[in-house]
Amino acid sequence: MTLDLILSRDEQIHEQLVSKVAVQSVCFSDHHLLTCRLGVPLPQPVTTTYTVTYRSLRKIDTVAFSADILQSRLYGELELDADGHADLFDMEVKRVLDIHAPLRTGRRRCGQHDSSHLSDEARQAKQQRRRLERRYRQTGLQSDKEDYLSACSTARESILKSRADHIKSELDEAAGDVRATWRTAQRLLHSRHKVVYDDAQCAQL
Repeated sequence: MTLDLILSRDEQIHEQLVSKVAVQSVCFSDHHLLTCRLGVPLPQPVTTTYTVTYRSLRKIDTVAFSADILQSRLYGELELDADGHADLFDMEVKRVLDIHAPLRTGRRRCGQHDSSHLSDEARQAKQQRRRLERRYRQTGLQSDKEDYLSACSTARESILKSRADHIKSELDEAAGDVRATWRTAQRLLHSRHKVVYDDAQCAQL
């Protein structure tokens, strides 16, 4: 009984589209595993760009900042009530911040994988991987390469574990509600994501 079929319209397209066909026996089933390599281009990663506002707080001269705070109205207006002093505090701190760390506008790109849900361990593993990658690119030493590859493996495991824990937490929150569970599963599986091919890709397919 045939369970899987790989079909193409002619032999030339078949050679370009399908290659490395292999049939493997698996010990836990009476069926065989059929594998092949498909010459289909991967979809381009989806990235979005958004505008953010920020302050360069790390570049603040703390001595000058402290001096301006001491000379502000915070140490002169002592007869205000709690609400008035809170408003004065917000206004004066913002004024001093605008002098030493003015607001800036920039653009950031967000990739297909959202990293906002990564654990602290996964973030630190990614940072360590980037540091070791830069060091290996600078030195080219075999020892640095081994350290970098080890960091890649550690970061990959930490990221996968963090994402799995986040998915489990979302499903646990929706437990007991069938509709919420279904919506969460649909979003996690990207079942509604439609891949759009251009004319050249359609012709190749």
